[in-house]
Amino acid sequence: MGTARRLLDADTGEIVPYAPYAFSGRHTQVDKARVEAITESRAFTPSQKFLVLWWIGVSPEGMEPLKATGADIGQRVGMSTDAVGKINRKLVKHRILIVRGRIGNYKFYRISPYIAFHGTGIEQREAIKTCNPPDIPGFDESTPARWEAK
Repeated sequence: MGTARRLLDADTGEIVPYAPYAFSGRHTQVDKARVEAITESRAFTPSQKFLVLWWIGVSPEGMEPLKATGADIGQRVGMSTDAVGKINRKLVKHRILIVRGRIGNYKFYRISPYIAFHGTGIEQREAIKTCNPPDIPGFDESTPARWEAK
């Protein structure tokens, strides 16, 4: 049995108190600049932006797809199956959603790891190697999110 590892302050050598997250559920790393660009873009409708947010919240850990049909998703978010399909296709066209599996003609999706990822930083670096960056109209990768603290 190993001893418990403690984090020490680099300057004082004192033990840094550990505090667990006070939030429920899973946590996801999100690229704030890309989400800001999506939500401010005139190229996406409010329903499309809403579904991006939903995909950020429901995409499984790692690169696993969400195994749900358009009808399942529509029921969960209050949209028709056709509306969900149309929005998902547009988000795939912009590489905001990526296809990660299929059964017959039905495709399974997840949010791009460039936008949000549930896993370690190393896992996220490996995940982005498997797909191209999203095409977000007006997004400039060299420009940080507008509302970041300076």
